[in-house]
Amino acid sequence: MRKILKILTFILAAIGVCSAALVCFILIYPAFHGNFSPKGAAEPETLSGTQEENVLPAEAVPSPSMALSDASPADVSPVSVSLATPLSPSAAPAEEPKSQSPAPTPSPTAQVEEIPIEYQSALNRADNYCDLMHMSKEAIYDQLTSEYGENVSPEAARYAVNHVKTNWNENALQKAKVYSETMFMSQTAIYDQLISDSGEKFTEAQAQYAMEHLEADWKANALHKAKEYRESTNMTKSAIYDQLVSEHGDKFEPEEASYAIKNIK
Repeated sequence: MRKILKILTFILAAIGVCSAALVCFILIYPAFHGNFSPKGAAEPETLSGTQEENVLPAEAVPSPSMALSDASPADVSPVSVSLATPLSPSAAPAEEPKSQSPAPTPSPTAQVEEIPIEYQSALNRADNYCDLMHMSKEAIYDQLTSEYGENVSPEAARYAVNHVKTNWNENALQKAKVYSETMFMSQTAIYDQLISDSGEKFTEAQAQYAMEHLEADWKANALHKAKEYRESTNMTKSAIYDQLVSEHGDKFEPEEASYAIKNIK
């Protein structure tokens, strides 16, 4: 019985020593070899260490939208800038406008050419012919250059008729009034006299304007002509009628001439 108790006591003592040794091992081993973990837990630690060395944390990965905003100017390379923010057309340098050469300014020494005295004199005479005699442009030119007229140079005469201030249509109308009121001419005879080279030398358009605006009593003109023939030549009514309607005479219309013959005394 005592032997059994000794054996049990020895076994318990051995178990106590082993437990104490195990506790000491557990407490002393980390101080020399780092943290102690079970064999199954070592593998996650190794994997964690690998991730820390080779993989960036999720929040540390830069997003494309933060590539420029978070980076400092010194950290941004030219290549990354060109990829992240391509230049827009508006960012291209504007083309400088072409310089325009200034308009040439007249030289201060340039002087206005003066009108020759002969030209001024011819212009004054042309004004008089227009105002007093209502002559046509061509008739005034002929009068200025004629050796029996003003005898000015063709250049001065041309300058005068081109610069005279007048209305040639009104000149033709005034001439037509003179022929109607003082010479009692017919409408056709006045028109022919206005455009004739031996007459007033107005243009056809100017003469037509005059006849359209002339106020005249053509029958009264024919009667006045008939009276002149009767008093100055004692012509018969038949001869007077023929003279009034003749193409080489007064050129009145037949009804105008008939009116004159019926009313002549």
